[in-house]
Amino acid sequence: MKENNSILIDRLIGYFDKILITLVIILGIILIGINAIQIIIRGFFNTSFLWVLEFSEFLGIWIVLLGASVMFLRDTEIKVTVILGYFPEKVRRVIEIMISVLGIVFSIYLIWGNLNYQQYVGIIKADYLPFSFRVHTYPLYVFGISVMYNCLNVIFRPDSDSKGRFLE
Repeated sequence: MKENNSILIDRLIGYFDKILITLVIILGIILIGINAIQIIIRGFFNTSFLWVLEFSEFLGIWIVLLGASVMFLRDTEIKVTVILGYFPEKVRRVIEIMISVLGIVFSIYLIWGNLNYQQYVGIIKADYLPFSFRVHTYPLYVFGISVMYNCLNVIFRPDSDSKGRFLE
């Protein structure tokens, strides 16, 4: 039963990963497209859209945070394995658990802080966009959950090679 749950969770994470990476690609294409249009309009017509800068910042925030979420889901984040290589296996495992616990605390704080932050930002509208600044912070929830998933994976699945196990 425990194996079936693990396979189901891996399959769900795999679907979630595919959705996130597709969203990052689409947002990247949109970002390149609106900036290319802005350059053409400024060059040929000597005018510009006021909303492009804000929308580019919005897309950049989403692309970076969703891309980082994919990185943590795939367990491909940057790790300092050179230093850990000098320690015995048991000490390495203790260090990995301590780092994972810190990662869980970080992700809980990130989600909690984002919830509190949205109370203040929710009423402020962006200057040239039709939505509030609250929308900028939505990928923080995805990032926090991805970090938490990765850290729990390191703690409770120490022997599994988690790199891309759900991508098969």
